[in-house]
Amino acid sequence: MKERNLNFLIVEDEYITQKSIEKNLNALGHHVLGRAMDYEKAVSILTNEKIDFAIIDINIRGDKSGIDLGAYIANHIKIPFIYLTAYADKKTISSAINTEPYGYIVKPFQQHDIVTSIEIALLNFKKENINTNEDFIIIKHSDKNIKLNLDAILFIESDKNYLNIFTKKGIYKYRNTLQEFSKILPSNFIQTHKSFFINTDKITTISKTTLEIDEYKIPISTSYKNSLKEFL
Repeated sequence: MKERNLNFLIVEDEYITQKSIEKNLNALGHHVLGRAMDYEKAVSILTNEKIDFAIIDINIRGDKSGIDLGAYIANHIKIPFIYLTAYADKKTISSAINTEPYGYIVKPFQQHDIVTSIEIALLNFKKENINTNEDFIIIKHSDKNIKLNLDAILFIESDKNYLNIFTKKGIYKYRNTLQEFSKILPSNFIQTHKSFFINTDKITTISKTTLEIDEYKIPISTSYKNSLKEFL
């Protein structure tokens, strides 16, 4: 995606839920460009507006469901979308999965559920569609979206639901998992510990149990020692 705030479509037939999602998106700096409670209205918005991302409740007004809308998006419009629903039965999940959404949130939800699902969806969408020459990510830092080149990263440390991304200019906190984030890293990044991925081009010194990148000491666990040795 471009390094800008995104235009969202919310398809939800419960007004309070719709406004709650919009409030969360606005807090992230995004813009809700379209709101719909049924399939026809949603398709009209998708046809006439530049929507970057859709959040779709599976059970909406009218004869067609949110899953029908997801199928329409998958077949006609190349944007990421996630489902929102109060139902998590096998039949519903199976039907939803067939439309290849980028996420699935079960009600009731909290703000971090929305945030995490959007960020993972964008990461996976970018991985599938990004030009391989665009080796950067967009990170929200101090209420601004900044472009961070991957080759500027020294190493990444996992910290529960967040990642600490270390660069010479500073440390950036990013909500994601280490394994998901590693999918977009170039081949010169390698895992040295369950909590660390390092940029091998930035290694200063290396020993049996640790390596150094600038002033930072990073552990090398037994599980990853051989793969690191083979890489180097």
